[in-house]
Amino acid sequence: MKKIILIIVSIASIASATQLFEKCASCHGKKGERHSQGLTKSIAGMKAEEVKKILQEYRAGTRNTYGLGTMMNGQAGKLSDGDIGVLASYIASMPPAVETPAKPKLTKDMTTEEIFNRCGVCHGEKGEKKSLGVSRRIAGMSAKEIVKDLKEYKAGTRSTYGYGVMMQGQATKLSDNQMNAVAILIESLPPVQSEEDKSAQEKAKQITQEQIDYNKFMEEYFKTSTNPNETFEAAKKRYEEHQKILKENK
Repeated sequence: MKKIILIIVSIASIASATQLFEKCASCHGKKGERHSQGLTKSIAGMKAEEVKKILQEYRAGTRNTYGLGTMMNGQAGKLSDGDIGVLASYIASMPPAVETPAKPKLTKDMTTEEIFNRCGVCHGEKGEKKSLGVSRRIAGMSAKEIVKDLKEYKAGTRSTYGYGVMMQGQATKLSDNQMNAVAILIESLPPVQSEEDKSAQEKAKQITQEQIDYNKFMEEYFKTSTNPNETFEAAKKRYEEHQKILKENK
């Protein structure tokens, strides 16, 4: 019996850890292997005690309270001691990641495609990804809007915290010509719908069709009225009240 309980607790802990790690995976990768923009280290296989210490320091606001550190402060601030313990054990259980060559840093000599490959680390290969849910999808944005955003990041007048620091670092390395070129490339990408958008759209279509069917039925029902002075709205109300009574009597 004790063994069964331990197995159940173990399964519950794994499920909890997997759920908690989903947010981490946006920057650190599903297996803890990703170096996000070369600014974060691979966390797979780190010692549990080290992970705990780091998360506790972020939660307390005593570690990296600037730049991307502000993002970690925000994430760790939502974690309980139990969450931190579960996450630390989960990360420590991951096999250490095989080091892969970092992507080349932005330079004035890079082609438009090479520059966009850097954007793709956070924004997706087709500009479709909302990194951590805080950045908008860039696919299909107008070139004018993109150039404006990049120039504001370069000037340091836009989002000077969290992800904004990362964008500032990238934008300052781009010339005006490179900004224009990458903006045109992004504008040419087809807009991407998220699964949530698709689901909402399908639901709206279904509701619309149901309303159309209902209105057609009510028009036919209205024709059966024996009262020549009854309005369509009155017939509709009469029908709905009748349905309500039938439902209550079931």
